[in-house]
Amino acid sequence: MYNLKAIPYGIMIDEVGRLVKPPFNINVDNKETVEMLEKWLYDPTYNTTLLQNITPTDKSQSPNIVEANARFKLGILLLEIGKKSEAIVEWRKALALDPKNWIIHKQIWAVEHPDKFYTGNVDYGWQKRQLDAEKNP
Repeated sequence: MYNLKAIPYGIMIDEVGRLVKPPFNINVDNKETVEMLEKWLYDPTYNTTLLQNITPTDKSQSPNIVEANARFKLGILLLEIGKKSEAIVEWRKALALDPKNWIIHKQIWAVEHPDKFYTGNVDYGWQKRQLDAEKNP
């Protein structure tokens, strides 16, 4: 049995890495939340239901953009609890889904190269060179 009280934030990713529910706060006093988590843990068919129910909050956004935003948020949560390498992995997955997202690029760079962002002035020339290098590996 899982200790649901130890999980401050939830995100549900299935066995093949698909996001089946974006990040959400877990309230163990909320019976519906606990039932949903238990069903997800023990019912192998529940992922399919969750995948079918994912809808973008902005209907104009593609599912890739919605997933990229969710993975970006997950990365922020991981960084907040000290899991820097796991955060970067999620941001790289987000960037693969939304390669033009400047915020995701900058977040990865700021964590990997804090000297370019937090020591003196922000090095915009370095950022441009990084972006060019990523576009033309």
